[in-house]
Amino acid sequence: MNRSILLLICFSFALLSHSQENYCQFEENYSKLLKNSKFQEYLNSRNSKSLASNKTETVFIIPVVFHVIYNQNNPAQNISDAQVISQLDALNRDFRKRNDDTTNVESGFSFTDTKIEFCLAKRDTNGNLTSGITRTSTTFTSIGVNNQYYVIRPAWDADNYLNIWVGNFGAIGQNEPIGVATPPGNPDKQKDGVLIDYEAFGTIGTANSPYNLGRTTVHEVGHWLGLFHPWGITANNCLDDDGISDTPNQENIYYFCPSPPRSSCNSKDMLSNYMGYVNDACMGNFTTGQKEKMRTTIVQQKTSFILTKSCATVGIKEAQSLLNNIQLFPNPVNEQLNIIIPDELNKNNIIVKLYSMEGKQIALKCSSNFLPTIDLKEGIYLLRINYLGQQTTKRIIVQH
Repeated sequence: MNRSILLLICFSFALLSHSQENYCQFEENYSKLLKNSKFQEYLNSRNSKSLASNKTETVFIIPVVFHVIYNQNNPAQNISDAQVISQLDALNRDFRKRNDDTTNVESGFSFTDTKIEFCLAKRDTNGNLTSGITRTSTTFTSIGVNNQYYVIRPAWDADNYLNIWVGNFGAIGQNEPIGVATPPGNPDKQKDGVLIDYEAFGTIGTANSPYNLGRTTVHEVGHWLGLFHPWGITANNCLDDDGISDTPNQENIYYFCPSPPRSSCNSKDMLSNYMGYVNDACMGNFTTGQKEKMRTTIVQQKTSFILTKSCATVGIKEAQSLLNNIQLFPNPVNEQLNIIIPDELNKNNIIVKLYSMEGKQIALKCSSNFLPTIDLKEGIYLLRINYLGQQTTKRIIVQH
């Protein structure tokens, strides 16, 4: 069955002295959301669309901006760039199935490469160069109280960036959230994204065991892309599930590192899934069904991420100007044409093709640095240079 969630707040998983209802405040947040007319419109629109899975194997690349928010009296919260990069690496490790601990996945359960990657944004909303990391000092002790995070550091354009705020929610183990995510269809774009406690973020620095493999963020980004917990909305209820066919229906929530096998709802439960509550070290997989659900979310609800150029070092308009400034020499040319590319353009993204004046492509070994012309007949040719969808065409003359 399909379910929709406004805000998934995943609390410190080790707090077994508290009731399970405290781990995710779904019912309260969902009830508030249902009163929002824009979210109702989203639900109606989503329900009217085909839920057929996205079968393409194109790798979707999502630009990320990390907003580090730290208390001015606690410099440890101002985590290093290296720790931020370690979290980006962890996202790509797990979403692309590059993790070594797929051995945590019991036989009979799928584990897959979702073909979703994440990159640090290279351009901000104004087209200026950025590191993809912002830093903001604050007097607030917790960025989660009254949703202070987006007031302290406003979101970048939520239709083109995944905003991840990193800050303090309170000491882990004291019934404070360590991760928060907004789901697809969130009508308030200012709050759209993911919040992570700085002690459960990345794999180095302030990241504390058992949340030191970056999987709190992996879990929350899964929510941001439309996934639910394996038990669905309500634990202890076999009538509810996450709507994914290859994640078994379960009523139990597991913590720490439980020894398999475990079962509920007349089937074996999946303990290793990233959308569960076990320790980072005991996780290991997204399923094929979860992959299809997340990719369908991108295709149907986050389409602009497929087209965004925010990972490109150079903006679209600037790229076209730089393409026009590419220099060719000598011209006329005899044996080899040298191609001088501006340093601002990434040569790995340059595609060079040669055509006759009649428009027929000529099969030559072109590179972004030179074009061999010794075997060409004398005459006029067109050199077409493409960079991330932008293009320029230059005329060359071959003379022997």
